[in-house]
Amino acid sequence: MNNPPDRPPRVRAARRPDDAPPRRDAARGAAPSATPPPEDGERLAKRVAALRGCSRRDAEMLIAQGAVRVDGQPAVAPQQRVTPGQQVEVDERAQPRPLPPATLLWHKPAGVPADAQEWAIDQRVDAHPQAPTAPGLFMQQHCAAALGDAASGLVVHTQVRGVWRRLVDEAGLVEHEFLAEVQGEPQPAQLAALRPAAASLARQGGGTTGLRLVIAGADAHRVAELCDRAGLRLVGLRRLRIGRVPLAGLAPGQWRLLRASERF
Repeated sequence: MNNPPDRPPRVRAARRPDDAPPRRDAARGAAPSATPPPEDGERLAKRVAALRGCSRRDAEMLIAQGAVRVDGQPAVAPQQRVTPGQQVEVDERAQPRPLPPATLLWHKPAGVPADAQEWAIDQRVDAHPQAPTAPGLFMQQHCAAALGDAASGLVVHTQVRGVWRRLVDEAGLVEHEFLAEVQGEPQPAQLAALRPAAASLARQGGGTTGLRLVIAGADAHRVAELCDRAGLRLVGLRRLRIGRVPLAGLAPGQWRLLRASERF
């Protein structure tokens, strides 16, 4: 789909437009190879436009709404290639309309890249069981609050320029709360070295202690630096909150939409 003017630039959270890498398709979670294979068939949007007698733009909106199936499977993107032998079906009741831009809150599991966007449709927790998830929710999503691969917790992907501006351009004004798991029990001098970031601590199993740390900005590396300077060994990190939006209610791998009433 073409980018609407109110969506953020095609960049990862820590990059600017002039050095952005190839965009991953959010619905597939796969990056383009350096040498793409020969393209067979035609773009799905072109086929849908011919079947419905509509413009390419209207065809893209129908695909984003989830009104198109290819060989019985939901279509994933307007640029998907289809061959003459493949069956393309369009819901006759569907009318092309733009989807409002959305922000997705994801509980990233440890070991998964924050920008992979390998969304599992059945992991959505805020939809009616019978309500389909529109492919357009995953198109042109941009990671506005990333985490390192080893960390877990709240990650934000957005199509909304206002959210992007708040979490990236104004990052220093937004609190991020982390649960840092450190080896052993911190000594008073080590806790003092973490002030004012340390909010509370709680003993955990396996000889570790959980420290709640609150910092301004999305740079989770600062937590590792704080622990290192205090002489603490960081063995796990989870983001619990961004601004006023908590991770609560999301199990690892689950995601939901940012509600209209929620603000970072």
